[in-house]
Amino acid sequence: MNLSKTPRITFDSIDNSGFRNFLSRNFRDLAIYRYVLYNLIGNNLKARYRRSMFGFLWTLLNPIFTMSILAVVFSTIYKVKFADFGVYLFSGILPWTLISNSILHGSASIITGEGYLKKVYVPKLVFPLITVGVEGANFLFSLASLSIIAFFLGAKLYWGLLLLPLALSLTIFFVLGLILTTSIVAVYFRDLIHILQIVFLGLFYLTPIVYKEEQFENNFLILIKSNPFYYFIELFHQIIYEAKIPDQSLWLMCGIMAVTSLVVGLFIFSLKEKDVIYRL
Repeated sequence: MNLSKTPRITFDSIDNSGFRNFLSRNFRDLAIYRYVLYNLIGNNLKARYRRSMFGFLWTLLNPIFTMSILAVVFSTIYKVKFADFGVYLFSGILPWTLISNSILHGSASIITGEGYLKKVYVPKLVFPLITVGVEGANFLFSLASLSIIAFFLGAKLYWGLLLLPLALSLTIFFVLGLILTTSIVAVYFRDLIHILQIVFLGLFYLTPIVYKEEQFENNFLILIKSNPFYYFIELFHQIIYEAKIPDQSLWLMCGIMAVTSLVVGLFIFSLKEKDVIYRL
Protein backbone atom coordinates (compact mmCIF):
# COMPACT_ATOMS: atom_id res chain seq x y z
CA MET A 1 0.00 0.00 0.00
CA ASN A 2 1.41 3.35 -1.00
CA LEU A 3 0.88 5.61 2.02
CA SER A 4 2.08 8.65 0.11
CA LYS A 5 -1.04 8.51 -2.05
CA THR A 6 -3.44 8.06 0.91
CA PRO A 7 -5.61 11.20 1.33
CA ARG A 8 -5.08 12.96 4.63
CA ILE A 9 -7.83 14.68 6.60
CA THR A 10 -6.74 17.57 8.78
CA PHE A 11 -9.09 18.92 11.42
CA ASP A 12 -9.05 22.40 12.99
CA SER A 13 -6.91 23.70 10.17
CA ILE A 14 -6.88 27.32 9.05
CA ASP A 15 -9.18 26.29 6.18
CA ASN A 16 -11.76 25.07 8.71
CA SER A 17 -11.70 28.21 10.86
CA GLY A 18 -13.54 31.50 10.57
CA PHE A 19 -17.14 32.58 11.12
CA ARG A 20 -18.33 31.70 7.62
CA ASN A 21 -16.90 28.17 7.86
CA PHE A 22 -18.44 27.84 11.33
CA LEU A 23 -21.88 28.63 9.91
CA SER A 24 -21.59 26.33 6.89
CA ARG A 25 -20.19 23.46 8.98
CA ASN A 26 -22.86 23.74 11.67
CA PHE A 27 -25.75 24.07 9.22
CA ARG A 28 -24.47 20.96 7.45
CA ASP A 29 -24.06 19.09 10.75
CA LEU A 30 -27.50 20.14 11.98
CA ALA A 31 -29.03 18.77 8.78
CA ILE A 32 -27.22 15.47 9.36
CA TYR A 33 -28.05 15.31 13.09
CA ARG A 34 -31.61 16.64 12.79
CA TYR A 35 -33.11 13.38 14.04
CA VAL A 36 -30.88 13.56 17.11
CA LEU A 37 -32.26 17.05 17.75
CA TYR A 38 -35.87 15.88 17.32
CA ASN A 39 -35.36 12.89 19.63
CA LEU A 40 -33.65 14.93 22.35
CA ILE A 41 -36.43 17.53 22.29
CA GLY A 42 -39.01 14.75 22.58
CA ASN A 43 -37.09 13.03 25.38
CA ASN A 44 -36.80 16.30 27.31
CA LEU A 45 -40.53 16.91 27.03
CA LYS A 46 -41.28 13.37 28.21
CA ALA A 47 -38.74 13.50 31.05
CA ARG A 48 -40.22 16.73 32.41
CA TYR A 49 -43.54 15.04 33.21
CA ARG A 50 -42.41 11.42 33.64
CA ARG A 51 -44.27 9.47 36.35
CA SER A 52 -46.67 12.34 37.00
CA MET A 53 -50.38 11.54 37.04
CA PHE A 54 -51.40 14.15 34.45
CA GLY A 55 -48.28 14.05 32.28
CA PHE A 56 -48.43 16.54 29.40
CA LEU A 57 -51.62 18.01 30.83
CA TRP A 58 -49.38 20.00 33.18
CA THR A 59 -48.28 22.07 30.17
CA LEU A 60 -51.90 23.17 30.00
CA LEU A 61 -52.77 23.25 33.72
CA ASN A 62 -49.73 25.25 34.91
CA PRO A 63 -50.37 28.36 32.79
CA ILE A 64 -54.12 28.17 33.48
CA PHE A 65 -53.63 28.15 37.26
CA THR A 66 -50.87 30.77 37.13
CA MET A 67 -52.89 33.14 34.99
CA SER A 68 -56.06 32.63 37.03
CA ILE A 69 -54.36 33.37 40.36
CA LEU A 70 -52.52 36.44 39.06
CA ALA A 71 -55.65 37.74 37.32
CA VAL A 72 -57.76 37.42 40.48
CA VAL A 73 -55.12 39.08 42.69
CA PHE A 74 -54.14 41.99 40.44
CA SER A 75 -57.62 42.71 39.04
CA THR A 76 -58.74 43.07 42.67
CA ILE A 77 -55.79 45.33 43.53
CA TYR A 78 -56.29 47.55 40.47
CA LYS A 79 -60.10 47.35 40.73
CA VAL A 80 -60.54 46.43 37.08
CA LYS A 81 -62.66 43.80 35.37
CA PHE A 82 -61.33 40.27 35.75
CA ALA A 83 -62.12 39.38 32.11
CA ASP A 84 -60.28 42.38 30.65
CA PHE A 85 -57.25 42.00 32.88
CA GLY A 86 -57.22 38.23 32.29
CA VAL A 87 -56.78 38.72 28.54
CA TYR A 88 -54.05 41.34 29.13
CA LEU A 89 -52.24 39.00 31.51
CA PHE A 90 -52.60 36.08 29.10
CA SER A 91 -51.02 38.06 26.24
CA GLY A 92 -48.01 38.99 28.37
CA ILE A 93 -47.27 36.05 30.61
CA LEU A 94 -47.10 33.47 27.80
CA PRO A 95 -44.25 35.14 25.85
CA TRP A 96 -42.53 36.08 29.12
CA THR A 97 -42.55 32.43 30.25
CA LEU A 98 -41.08 31.43 26.87
CA ILE A 99 -38.33 34.07 27.14
CA SER A 100 -37.36 33.54 30.79
CA ASN A 101 -37.50 29.73 30.81
CA SER A 102 -35.58 29.48 27.54
CA ILE A 103 -32.74 31.71 28.73
CA LEU A 104 -32.55 30.26 32.27
CA HIS A 105 -32.52 26.65 31.05
CA GLY A 106 -30.54 27.40 27.90
CA SER A 107 -27.70 29.03 29.82
CA ALA A 108 -26.90 25.63 31.31
CA SER A 109 -27.46 23.70 28.06
CA ILE A 110 -23.78 23.11 27.25
CA ILE A 111 -23.06 22.11 30.85
CA THR A 112 -25.98 19.65 30.99
CA GLY A 113 -24.89 18.22 27.63
CA GLU A 114 -21.47 17.32 29.02
CA GLY A 115 -22.30 13.59 29.09
CA TYR A 116 -22.97 13.56 25.34
CA LEU A 117 -20.12 15.89 24.38
CA LYS A 118 -17.48 13.76 26.12
CA LYS A 119 -18.65 10.46 24.62
CA VAL A 120 -19.83 11.02 21.05
CA TYR A 121 -19.66 13.77 18.47
CA VAL A 122 -22.74 15.95 18.56
CA PRO A 123 -22.75 19.52 17.21
CA LYS A 124 -22.62 21.78 20.27
CA LEU A 125 -25.22 24.01 18.66
CA VAL A 126 -27.74 21.20 19.20
CA PHE A 127 -27.98 21.81 22.96
CA PRO A 128 -29.11 25.46 22.89
CA LEU A 129 -31.56 24.47 20.14
CA ILE A 130 -33.00 21.71 22.35
CA THR A 131 -33.90 24.27 25.01
CA VAL A 132 -35.57 26.57 22.47
CA GLY A 133 -37.42 23.62 20.95
CA VAL A 134 -38.73 22.38 24.31
CA GLU A 135 -39.84 25.82 25.50
CA GLY A 136 -41.30 26.64 22.07
CA ALA A 137 -43.38 23.45 22.20
CA ASN A 138 -44.57 24.32 25.73
CA PHE A 139 -45.52 27.79 24.48
CA LEU A 140 -47.65 26.34 21.68
CA PHE A 141 -49.37 23.88 24.04
CA SER A 142 -50.12 26.66 26.52
CA LEU A 143 -51.28 29.02 23.76
CA ALA A 144 -53.72 26.42 22.48
CA SER A 145 -55.29 25.83 25.90
CA LEU A 146 -55.35 29.42 27.11
CA SER A 147 -56.70 30.76 23.80
CA ILE A 148 -60.00 29.04 24.48
CA ILE A 149 -60.24 30.69 27.89
CA ALA A 150 -59.10 34.05 26.50
CA PHE A 151 -61.84 34.10 23.86
CA PHE A 152 -64.43 33.36 26.56
CA LEU A 153 -63.03 36.31 28.53
CA GLY A 154 -63.45 38.63 25.55
CA ALA A 155 -60.35 38.32 23.34
CA LYS A 156 -61.19 39.20 19.74
CA LEU A 157 -60.86 36.76 16.86
CA TYR A 158 -59.53 38.70 13.84
CA TRP A 159 -57.11 38.23 10.96
CA GLY A 160 -54.24 39.99 12.78
CA LEU A 161 -53.79 36.85 14.89
CA LEU A 162 -52.14 35.36 11.80
CA LEU A 163 -49.15 37.55 12.70
CA LEU A 164 -48.54 35.56 15.89
CA PRO A 165 -46.15 33.11 14.13
CA LEU A 166 -44.04 36.08 12.99
CA ALA A 167 -43.99 37.56 16.51
CA LEU A 168 -43.07 34.14 17.90
CA SER A 169 -40.28 33.68 15.33
CA LEU A 170 -38.69 37.05 16.15
CA THR A 171 -38.88 36.26 19.86
CA ILE A 172 -37.27 32.84 19.40
CA PHE A 173 -34.43 34.23 17.25
CA PHE A 174 -33.76 36.93 19.86
CA VAL A 175 -33.81 34.42 22.71
CA LEU A 176 -31.65 31.90 20.82
CA GLY A 177 -28.97 34.53 20.29
CA LEU A 178 -28.91 35.29 24.02
CA ILE A 179 -28.76 31.58 24.86
CA LEU A 180 -25.81 31.03 22.53
CA THR A 181 -23.94 33.76 24.40
CA THR A 182 -24.93 32.83 27.96
CA SER A 183 -24.39 29.09 27.43
CA ILE A 184 -20.76 29.76 26.49
CA VAL A 185 -20.19 32.27 29.31
CA ALA A 186 -21.76 29.87 31.86
CA VAL A 187 -19.14 27.22 31.04
CA TYR A 188 -16.40 29.61 32.21
CA PHE A 189 -18.44 31.37 34.91
CA ARG A 190 -20.92 28.94 36.51
CA ASP A 191 -22.37 31.59 38.83
CA LEU A 192 -23.99 33.23 35.80
CA ILE A 193 -26.88 30.76 35.98
CA HIS A 194 -27.73 31.84 39.54
CA ILE A 195 -27.26 35.51 38.72
CA LEU A 196 -29.68 35.24 35.78
CA GLN A 197 -32.38 33.86 38.09
CA ILE A 198 -32.16 37.02 40.20
CA VAL A 199 -31.98 39.26 37.12
CA PHE A 200 -35.11 37.76 35.60
CA LEU A 201 -37.00 38.13 38.85
CA GLY A 202 -36.31 41.87 38.65
CA LEU A 203 -37.02 42.06 34.91
CA PHE A 204 -40.43 40.46 35.41
CA TYR A 205 -41.55 43.50 37.41
CA LEU A 206 -39.82 45.84 34.97
CA THR A 207 -41.94 44.46 32.13
CA PRO A 208 -45.63 45.41 31.73
CA ILE A 209 -47.18 42.03 32.46
CA VAL A 210 -49.02 42.34 35.78
CA TYR A 211 -49.58 46.07 35.24
CA LYS A 212 -50.21 48.42 32.34
CA GLU A 213 -47.63 50.99 31.37
CA GLU A 214 -50.16 53.85 31.35
CA GLN A 215 -50.38 53.50 35.13
CA PHE A 216 -46.97 55.15 35.51
CA GLU A 217 -45.38 58.48 34.76
CA ASN A 218 -42.87 59.19 32.00
CA ASN A 219 -39.80 58.78 34.23
CA PHE A 220 -40.65 55.17 35.01
CA LEU A 221 -41.72 54.52 31.42
CA ILE A 222 -38.19 55.37 30.26
CA LEU A 223 -36.89 52.66 32.59
CA ILE A 224 -39.47 50.17 31.31
CA LYS A 225 -38.60 50.84 27.68
CA SER A 226 -34.89 50.35 28.38
CA ASN A 227 -35.76 46.68 28.93
CA PRO A 228 -35.33 44.89 25.55
CA PHE A 229 -37.92 42.24 26.47
CA TYR A 230 -40.56 44.98 26.69
CA TYR A 231 -40.76 45.27 22.89
CA PHE A 232 -41.36 41.55 22.33
CA ILE A 233 -44.03 41.41 25.04
CA GLU A 234 -45.61 44.50 23.46
CA LEU A 235 -45.93 42.64 20.15
CA PHE A 236 -48.13 40.02 21.81
CA HIS A 237 -50.04 42.65 23.83
CA GLN A 238 -51.00 44.53 20.69
CA ILE A 239 -51.87 41.46 18.60
CA ILE A 240 -53.87 39.58 21.27
CA TYR A 241 -55.11 42.12 23.83
CA GLU A 242 -55.47 45.32 21.82
CA ALA A 243 -56.54 43.41 18.66
CA LYS A 244 -54.52 45.67 16.38
CA ILE A 245 -51.61 45.32 13.98
CA PRO A 246 -48.38 46.49 15.65
CA ASP A 247 -46.71 49.55 14.15
CA GLN A 248 -43.90 49.10 11.65
CA SER A 249 -41.51 50.77 14.13
CA LEU A 250 -42.20 48.02 16.70
CA TRP A 251 -41.67 45.26 14.11
CA LEU A 252 -38.47 46.95 13.00
CA MET A 253 -37.18 47.30 16.56
CA CYS A 254 -37.85 43.63 17.33
CA GLY A 255 -36.38 42.54 13.99
CA ILE A 256 -33.15 44.49 14.52
CA MET A 257 -32.74 43.15 18.06
CA ALA A 258 -33.47 39.58 16.94
CA VAL A 259 -30.94 39.66 14.08
CA THR A 260 -28.30 41.42 16.20
CA SER A 261 -28.74 38.99 19.08
CA LEU A 262 -28.53 35.95 16.79
CA VAL A 263 -25.46 37.15 14.86
CA VAL A 264 -23.59 38.15 18.04
CA GLY A 265 -24.55 34.87 19.72
CA LEU A 266 -23.37 32.79 16.77
CA PHE A 267 -20.12 34.76 16.57
CA ILE A 268 -19.32 34.27 20.27
CA PHE A 269 -20.27 30.60 19.98
CA SER A 270 -17.92 30.20 17.00
CA LEU A 271 -15.01 31.66 18.96
CA LYS A 272 -15.28 29.24 21.88
CA GLU A 273 -17.05 26.11 20.62
CA LYS A 274 -13.79 24.11 20.36
CA ASP A 275 -12.49 25.24 23.73
CA VAL A 276 -15.50 24.62 25.95
CA ILE A 277 -15.03 20.84 25.98
CA TYR A 278 -11.82 21.37 27.97
CA ARG A 279 -13.67 23.55 30.49
CA LEU A 280 -16.48 21.12 31.29
